[in-house]
Amino acid sequence: MQNRYALLGLILSLATTAFAQDTVHTSVSADVFSRSAHFSAAPQFLQGQVVAGSPYSAEETQTTVQTLADGTHITHLASTGRLYRDSAGRTRTEHSLLLSAAARKQKADVPVIIEIIDPVEHVKYTLDNVNKVAHKQVVSAVHTKKHAAEHAQVADEEAPKTIHEKLGNQTMEGLRVEGTRYTIVYPTGSEGNDRPMTVVHESWWSPDLKVIVISTDNDPRNGESTRKLTNVDRSEPDPSLFVPPADYTVVEEKGDFTIKWGSEK
Repeated sequence: MQNRYALLGLILSLATTAFAQDTVHTSVSADVFSRSAHFSAAPQFLQGQVVAGSPYSAEETQTTVQTLADGTHITHLASTGRLYRDSAGRTRTEHSLLLSAAARKQKADVPVIIEIIDPVEHVKYTLDNVNKVAHKQVVSAVHTKKHAAEHAQVADEEAPKTIHEKLGNQTMEGLRVEGTRYTIVYPTGSEGNDRPMTVVHESWWSPDLKVIVISTDNDPRNGESTRKLTNVDRSEPDPSLFVPPADYTVVEEKGDFTIKWGSEK
C-alpha cells in the first residue's frame, strides 16, 4: 500500500520544495501546548538548484477546509509566514505557529519558526527568537533531481491512474504563472474504498521567481489545503535578514535539538 502513495507523495514534495524556495525545511513537530519544537540533525542543503539573481519577499498563508458528512465546512488557518530570498540565493522563512484556543485566551506569545539557509557559506540557522539563540548547522549541497526522477519512474509502475494537465498561463500577484493539475484516481478497493477515489493537486508556478505562487491539494480524506503567496515584492531584501542578529548566541549543533518557548506543563 505504501507504494500507492509514492507518486502522490513525490508530486506534493516537489510542489512543497518549489514553494519553499528550493530549500529543505528541518522537520518540525510543534506542540502548541508545551510550546516546544524538535529539529532533526544534518538536514540536506538543497532539494533543487540554488536560485540566484531573483530576489523577492512575500507573505505566505496555508489554510485547510474540511467538509463534514452533513455538508458543513470548517476552515482552519494552518499557518502564516514570510519568505525572503536575496540575489545570492540565500533564503529566510518565518512561520508562526498557531496556538490552541486556550493559549490564545491566555494571550500567550506566538512562537515563530525562523530558518536561514545560506548556500554561499553552506550553513543553516534555526533562530529561537524567544531565548535569542541561533542554532547553526553545517550543510552540504546535494542535487537530487535525478534521484527524484528515478523515484518517479519506480513509483509509476504501481501507481493509480494519474492525469497530468497544463492549465495555461495567468497573472497572479503581479507575476506570470503557469498552471499544472495532477488528478490521481484510486480504483475501487485499492485503499479500502467502495468507489473510485480522486485526489487533485493544482499549482501555479512563476518561471521568473521559480516559486509556486498558489498550490491547492484536494483530498477527500483530508479536505482541501491551500498555500498562497501574497504581497510579493521583487526588490532586494535587507541583508541583515540572512544572518543571526548581533545579540543572539550562536550554538553549533551536531545532532538533534529542541527549542522550548515556555515552561512545559
